[in-house]
Amino acid sequence: MNPDPFGNLTDWAPVIDLFEELADSGQLEKIQPGMIRILRFKGNWRLREEVLKRVGEIQMPSKELISAVLSVLTDDNVYYDARVIAGNALCDLLRNSRPGHCDELITLVKKSVGKLKTNIQPPFFDDTLSRLHMAAEGRTVLEN
Repeated sequence: MNPDPFGNLTDWAPVIDLFEELADSGQLEKIQPGMIRILRFKGNWRLREEVLKRVGEIQMPSKELISAVLSVLTDDNVYYDARVIAGNALCDLLRNSRPGHCDELITLVKKSVGKLKTNIQPPFFDDTLSRLHMAAEGRTVLEN
């Protein structure tokens, strides 16, 4: 399978349909480069949200995918709803990752959350950051 089967992202309806079909058939591991491209694509919020809602299902996310989700979480130019979904996705990635695979994820999450927490955040986003921090801390205990 092509790791980026999505083609033109500006024609978003077929992209969403294909993404849902691939996700439902358990193909997310194989299409991580395409998911990264969608997360980086600023042209359609629906595509981004669909990927963020399902990315947590991946058992062995690539470093690039984790970085793309973290970029959404930490980008002050992205609306808060997407950033909250990104935080929830990262919690799911921490919970679902195989032992030993998420050490780097834990480190990146802690660093990013710590940096975000240095500024005052809206309460609903701060709650997401707190949940994410607790998930990373809990996973650190499990890994050791």
